[in-house]
Amino acid sequence: MSTRFAQWASLSPWSIVSFSVGSLRQLLTNGYALIPLVYTGWQRGFNSPWLLLVAAGLVMITLTYASLQWAKYRYRLSDAKLGIRQGLVFKRAQEIPLNKIQNVRLEQPLYFRPLGLYSLVVETAGSKQDEAVLAAVNYRQAMQLKKHLFASQSQLQGTETIYPDGETMAPASEPQQAGMTATTASAQSRRQGEGLVVAKDLKDLLIFGFYQNNLIWLSIISGSIIGQVDWESLGQTSMVQGAWHWYQANIATGLIYQILAVAAALILLYLLLSLISIASAVLKYYPYRLSLRQGTLHRTGGILAKQQDALRLHRVQMVRFEQPVIGRLIGRWTVHFEQVKGNEVEQLAKRHLLIPSMRREDIPQAFGRFDSLAAKANTLPASYQGINSGWLWRRAIPLALLPVVMTLILGLNPFTELVAGFTLVALVGLYLNYRQWGYRLEGDDCWIHTGALGQTWRLVPLSKTQDVCISQTPGQRRNALATLHLGLASGPLVIPYIPLKEARLIAETALSLTREDPKNWI
Repeated sequence: MSTRFAQWASLSPWSIVSFSVGSLRQLLTNGYALIPLVYTGWQRGFNSPWLLLVAAGLVMITLTYASLQWAKYRYRLSDAKLGIRQGLVFKRAQEIPLNKIQNVRLEQPLYFRPLGLYSLVVETAGSKQDEAVLAAVNYRQAMQLKKHLFASQSQLQGTETIYPDGETMAPASEPQQAGMTATTASAQSRRQGEGLVVAKDLKDLLIFGFYQNNLIWLSIISGSIIGQVDWESLGQTSMVQGAWHWYQANIATGLIYQILAVAAALILLYLLLSLISIASAVLKYYPYRLSLRQGTLHRTGGILAKQQDALRLHRVQMVRFEQPVIGRLIGRWTVHFEQVKGNEVEQLAKRHLLIPSMRREDIPQAFGRFDSLAAKANTLPASYQGINSGWLWRRAIPLALLPVVMTLILGLNPFTELVAGFTLVALVGLYLNYRQWGYRLEGDDCWIHTGALGQTWRLVPLSKTQDVCISQTPGQRRNALATLHLGLASGPLVIPYIPLKEARLIAETALSLTREDPKNWI
């Protein structure tokens, strides 16, 4: 361990900028519900001098708070731990064991780019937030810190370390040997498949942003603002009136024209809103590069904020292959490496390391090089064994009876017709979900397939299983069926209504692997 990092050290004064941006981001994230209030007040006439005073006051408070954060922030590396001290009134001291670090990534926000500074982010298991952020460090210092973090982990395992830039460092606790040891030979054999694994160009990221469109956050904010729009006045404008007359004359004359118009409007709306997702994908990931070094994945990319993520493959709890409905039409998958989930609900901003825009035929080529991954399967299955239809009937029959009972009580009216329509849609969704729920056991790995219009494969290495539970309802017991619950550090998984002998086979395989494997599951 270098003595440079063994003593308590402070961050650069430029980290005040990072602390300020983080405080403002947290304020805006938690204050999105105030957008309708601000919008309404602006429409009714805010007192602009007071508004400017409030804004200036918030800026001053943020800068003062950020300055105090910087003044009291200290870190050091010693005794295989990363120590952090921070806080003025409420002091906080952390000691992070280096062998529990899951992810180390290097970020360069836009405001640090002219200065050539980075933020080193450390993630561990059992926390929903980044465990430590060392802001405003130069590239050389950031890489040295990153090397020491990985070197310390490798010393505990007795292996040498290879870093993203290709530099090699042997464990400090072992003497140099003239001949090749068994450990070195093993390391060299693993390095045969190392280097660049996946690269995605601009076209791939444009496709990724198009099919992986996520508009939940946009709906929350836009829904609040749309509620403040004066639709009655908007409907009286000449443009809207002209469009309505054209619709009445050309579209409303036939049912087929109306269906085509609605479909075209929905497609146009999706394409328009996809621009946000596409821009986000390009700005966050371009140019996407995924490399493998000494059992560790390194992902680089980003235009506005350059990022360098590092994730040890043996810490991956599950691999998820996701294909939304648009991705299914164009044959593209998104691969997620899921790690240990925090004790609390994870923040939306915290994502698992992923590979975007993968074709089915590209997956074996990449996963064939992941020797350190607990799961050994490297090809998506062509089929799966579906669950029993009892799962569908147990849910469909009570749902189908609801509109019938309401019609008998209230009679046939617009309300009961609306309930019947929603019930029909729910039954169709339930059937699509049932048709795509299945499993497949391949050696020591279990595949779980789910979906409705899109589809998702989950690759579960049974050696990562923490607990197994087999449950039966009276109906399942009569038909020799069971529901299998698999508990992983990344979250629980359920396979319902499968044959009891199949549930026992998967459970016994998982228990056998975990009983004979002395390695830490994390």
